[in-house]
Parts: sequence; C-alpha cells; structure tokens
Amino acid sequence: MLAQRGPFPYIFSSPQRKATMPRTLSLVVDDHLAERLERHIRHHGGDEAAALDHALRRFLDQEDDARAAHDAITAAAQEGEAGASPILAAHHDDIRLWLLSWGCTDERKRPRSC
Repeated sequence: MLAQRGPFPYIFSSPQRKATMPRTLSLVVDDHLAERLERHIRHHGGDEAAALDHALRRFLDQEDDARAAHDAITAAAQEGEAGASPILAAHHDDIRLWLLSWGCTDERKRPRSC
C-alpha cells in the first residue's frame, strides 16, 4: 500500500504489519554529505526525515536482495556439488585456481569438466 507522506510518495506501509510507534535515530554526517542531502531536498522537496527514511529503506531492501541472491547461489552450488558425478565434475579449487590465473603469463589450462 502506497502511503503519501509529504512530497515523497514512495514510502510503503504493509497492511499485514501492526502499526508501531516511530523510532528516533541520530545520524552524524560529514559536511559534504550534508550538503548533498540539502541539495536533494531543495530539488525534490520534502524533509530530511522522509529522505533518510527512503534511503534507509532502499539500502535495506538491496541488502536483503543481495543476501537472498547469495543464499540461492550457495544453495544451488551445494546442490550441484552434492548431485554431481565425481568423474564428470571439476573440483571447485581447480576452477578457482584456473579463474585466478586468467590474464597471467602462466595461465592454467581449463579443468576437465568446464
């Protein structure tokens, strides 16, 4: 559900979550970042609280997405290692060393199953 809060229409509220009291956080920023934030607010409108709320939500969403992608890749790799035939699969150490050698004068040969 989209909640309109000042000129920032990108703050979402979940109908499933219980409403909680807002929490106050203190944030110390350097002069350069403070100036950038002030320019952003002058250009887009709103206030510091709404801009920082938006930034924190975007950051946490991206971190959650990155963690989920990492977990999915790790699970797929573990599943692949568990189900791979030892005769057909190259060991991950061999593949790692091969990849690390790319661009070197003594580049390694491709492992057998890549």
